[in-house]
Amino acid sequence: MERVPVATCLTMLLSFLVSGPGLLQWGAEVAPEDSAFSLRPEAVRQWQVHRLVTYIFVYEDVISLVCGAVIVWYFAGGFEKNTGTVKHCFCTVAFAFSSALLYLVLRAIVSGLLEMEDAKGFMPVAFAMLGVSITRSRMKKTVLLGVYFPMLLVPWLLLCVACLIPHSSFLGNICGLLIGEVYGYGYCFGLDLPEWAVSRLDQKFPFRLLKRIKGLKYVPGSLAERRASPSRKLNPVPGSYPTQTCHGSPPPALPVVQMHPGAHALGSWPQHSLIHPHAPVPNPAAGAFGELYIQNHFRAPPGSSSAFSQHLGAPDVPKRTDHTAAGLHQAAALPTTGAASGSADLCRIHVG
Repeated sequence: MERVPVATCLTMLLSFLVSGPGLLQWGAEVAPEDSAFSLRPEAVRQWQVHRLVTYIFVYEDVISLVCGAVIVWYFAGGFEKNTGTVKHCFCTVAFAFSSALLYLVLRAIVSGLLEMEDAKGFMPVAFAMLGVSITRSRMKKTVLLGVYFPMLLVPWLLLCVACLIPHSSFLGNICGLLIGEVYGYGYCFGLDLPEWAVSRLDQKFPFRLLKRIKGLKYVPGSLAERRASPSRKLNPVPGSYPTQTCHGSPPPALPVVQMHPGAHALGSWPQHSLIHPHAPVPNPAAGAFGELYIQNHFRAPPGSSSAFSQHLGAPDVPKRTDHTAAGLHQAAALPTTGAASGSADLCRIHVG
């Protein structure tokens, strides 16, 4: 099972810690005015600037808390795997802060026309991360419920689905989506962290401590390190896992019989088989039983019988005629001359 990224896990843990005391009152909901972490214009005017960030951890009921945990796990977890833990933390704070400022400005404009609910929960930041992923994606279309939709319309369709979640702020979600698209198109490149700075922050506090948390996954900020981590899983160290090696059966070796001058038990060398090595006698049964190669180290006496061929089970050779006898004696003179000079001849005998 794949481990949960460490920053995503800490976000869910902070949501439980901040919203837990209000949810444990068993039916007595905490009013938005009484929440010390929700985003309210009156509180911000009183210089409670911590609400510009802490509102993403506030949930008013169990249903919204469970939906928020799923949103954090899916959107924040995927964003952290693609960007790294350091950049995920930076973008989470930046998206929360900028979305809150835009929300306060737009709420002041439309407050006289519509009654707005306070922004709370991780959903505005999730829409900002979704906007970044959509704008930087190479895909033009996607399949949603069996229908092809342009990728740029997917976040706006999800805005309508988000209205079904209790206590979700529609205006806050729109502000988060707009901030994400602005960041995704590169209009805030001056505020973005370069990769060398992210790699240096990986070695600093508190990220150095986050690496030591067992059971959680710390995603490095360097793109090369993030690409190397999946390759280590696909290419483990030899010997770290059991293997099974399968070898194909080797081709059948051709039998070679070494015959020396003292081996007379098999009979004398047949005179009719002492032909030139490059002119073997064809045998129709050789395809089924193979061929027998015999290396000759001695000089075969003329006029020997075919006892050796019968001993090996070779088929009987037809008798020579007077017309072929002269040719065989002339071919037999070649190995006899070679044997006197110490060379060895290689003959082929077909075994039936």
